[in-house]
Amino acid sequence: MRGEPAIPSCESRFPAVTASIAAARHWVRDCVEGFGGPLRRHPVTQIAELLVSELVTNAIRHGVGPPLIRVTWSGRLLRIAVSDHGDRQPRMRATANTEPGGFGMQLLERLALRWGVTPRHPGKTVWAELSIES
Repeated sequence: MRGEPAIPSCESRFPAVTASIAAARHWVRDCVEGFGGPLRRHPVTQIAELLVSELVTNAIRHGVGPPLIRVTWSGRLLRIAVSDHGDRQPRMRATANTEPGGFGMQLLERLALRWGVTPRHPGKTVWAELSIES
């Protein structure tokens, strides 16, 4: 019996420390480029690095526990999901250009094809989808 082809994916948990932000960026680049094909050296990889950096930063600052990152490639969409055990929902904040920080969700809104939050027990998963045409 033939089954559906496996969807390429990577998953890793990172300690809830600021050093994990850079480690997650490098990990997601290696993961995405490891999917091969049209993703190898594609600009969407840089967008994925930026978004995972923002999502992991938020998970460390506002979440609970070590963030779990899962990246999947459907052949059309790259999905990045960051889970933590906190119940605090992400929110867009109005920030002046002179204030540091607070732009992560705005970047997510601008760069992702779509994004959302999925409740978990415990916590939540914040996910973003990128199109290879992005």
